[in-house]
Amino acid sequence: MEERTWLKVAVILCLFAVSNGRELKLKHKDHSLAHYNHTLATILVEYASAVYMSDLTELFTWTCSRCDDMTEGFEIIELVVDIQHCLQAFVGVAQDLNAVIIAFRGTQEHSIQNWVEDLYWKQLDLNYPGMPDAMVHHGFYYAYHNTTIRPGVLNAVKRAREIYGNVPIMVTGHSMGGAMASFCGLDLIVNHEAENVQVMTFGQPRIGNAVFVSYYSELVPNTIRVTNEHDIVPHLPPYYSYFPQKTYHHFPREVWLYNIGLGSLVYTVEKECDGSGEDPTCSRSVAGNSIADHLEYYGVILHSESWNSCRIVMDPLVNEYIATDADGNFRLSKDPAVSVINMNTRSGNGGNSV
Repeated sequence: MEERTWLKVAVILCLFAVSNGRELKLKHKDHSLAHYNHTLATILVEYASAVYMSDLTELFTWTCSRCDDMTEGFEIIELVVDIQHCLQAFVGVAQDLNAVIIAFRGTQEHSIQNWVEDLYWKQLDLNYPGMPDAMVHHGFYYAYHNTTIRPGVLNAVKRAREIYGNVPIMVTGHSMGGAMASFCGLDLIVNHEAENVQVMTFGQPRIGNAVFVSYYSELVPNTIRVTNEHDIVPHLPPYYSYFPQKTYHHFPREVWLYNIGLGSLVYTVEKECDGSGEDPTCSRSVAGNSIADHLEYYGVILHSESWNSCRIVMDPLVNEYIATDADGNFRLSKDPAVSVINMNTRSGNGGNSV
């Protein structure tokens, strides 16, 4: 009995040592790192919040309680709902950003506590197609690639490009939605020849190993991962620096939000981290032990009205826009107003900076 106890202690100490050992350094050129824009982040986080809404009529018509403020005037052209897997995403056009916006909802199927606990045990068990030695977790990969979400999103992007040409595309999401947003950005560039793709996620988990991160960083350099204070999710699945092929690894560029101050005087720091993806001076410098920090970024709520529910509300007035498959999954689609985005983008002028 005593021998077993010492064996358990030895294993725990060994894991602790490797998780805090020598850092794995990725080959990444700092000059190619994305540039962080505070204003853009505060706009995109509102899209990441709105996609959680369960009243699909209000969401589709952009009249929901989270559909104003900095996203006012946005027009959805496709709202995709995968009932089987409790997933949701939308694609639309934003005049102020002169861009197509894609937003993915975070996990909604279970309680947040149960989902976080599951993250501890997710294994790297799938080779990413076309990338030798790049490993990801099949659950993250399948949520985007093997559900009705991907074809719905790609169909909307195709329609938008037919109307607006090579308009910039901004992909966002929170938590699990951030993981899906990352796979979407990669998919658009690698498989659909999209240019000018930007990914910005909030509180997303790790999704692949160091080899996957190396590929991703080169292919989707315009990526920002925002992390908040002690948010637990960016710390998961766990990172162990001594097992580069067997451990998860974040891709750059992280921007870590944290507060400093005394008493009532509080100042929020927005720290741009290095090109490793695992900067030890950013969110990894603190314990990831807060669910509350995961559910609010920039003062914006990032969860649905109720947990453990895939409930949706929809008015019959939107039935003319709906297309449903045999499994009950559906899409709400409409053609955008051509005037929403400046048609000068056809000539390659790009979008307006924020």
